[in-house]
Amino acid sequence: MKNKLKLLFRWALTFLLCLAVIYAFVFFGGWQLFQSGDPLLMEVGAALVLSIFVFVANEAVTGLTQRIKALEERMAELEKKT
Repeated sequence: MKNKLKLLFRWALTFLLCLAVIYAFVFFGGWQLFQSGDPLLMEVGAALVLSIFVFVANEAVTGLTQRIKALEERMAELEKKT
């Protein structure tokens, strides 16, 4: 349960960061690229999609980093034995 909450919290932070970046882009003239529709809804939608990609990439990198650390520790243990 604790891991799921940490995972959700990290995703929420990623979402908020992406929303802020997209909001700044749209606020400073990017809205002209999207002539139709509500800009706020497009920002939230784009931030959601972008945050999912960033979150998945972050989780993949974190998982690989943990695997590398585990392998390095195992290598160190095996070197001590020999």
